[in-house]
Amino acid sequence: MAVDIQKIVSGDQKAFKSLYDQYHIAMYNVCFRMLKQQDEAVDALQETFVKVFQNIHKLENHALLPAWIKKVCVNTCLQLLDKKKKIRWEELDQQTVLLNSRDEEDLIDEVEYEQNMKRIQEGIMVLPEKYRIVFNLYAVEDYSHEEIGQMLGIPNATCRSQYMRAKQKLIEILKKEETHVGSIKKLYSKA
Repeated sequence: MAVDIQKIVSGDQKAFKSLYDQYHIAMYNVCFRMLKQQDEAVDALQETFVKVFQNIHKLENHALLPAWIKKVCVNTCLQLLDKKKKIRWEELDQQTVLLNSRDEEDLIDEVEYEQNMKRIQEGIMVLPEKYRIVFNLYAVEDYSHEEIGQMLGIPNATCRSQYMRAKQKLIEILKKEETHVGSIKKLYSKA
């Protein structure tokens, strides 16, 4: 169902409710992945739609509405995280990132990925905040490292290193799970 932006701009509450109904679940998921807490995600979602309602008149290309709402949502979450505490980003040279490509391939095999999606999502939620944010923005929300660097005010190299560390940490988390150890053993025994 297409949303009539002109009706929203003119203050039509039914049109805004239609917009909210169409996008609130997807935007809640974005908020929850970034903020990790249900109550914070609900607050961010509410603030996102307040901002959307207040600023929708500035949207020149109506075809960009879904991407624009997502950008407002991501920026709202980043602002809430910034208010909560300052994330200390590590520069690229401060720590070596070692990632075994075989480990990544074993864990991200498509069939196994489908079967273990819930565990992977839970693993992402356990990641330290700075890793979780970059990982979600890059791997889940499909932003480039350059876009993420601009959003977070960090160099592209730092963004890339945080993403690599997040992947490494996620692999470590998943390897520690007892149920996952058996599937890794099966994969190595086939080789």
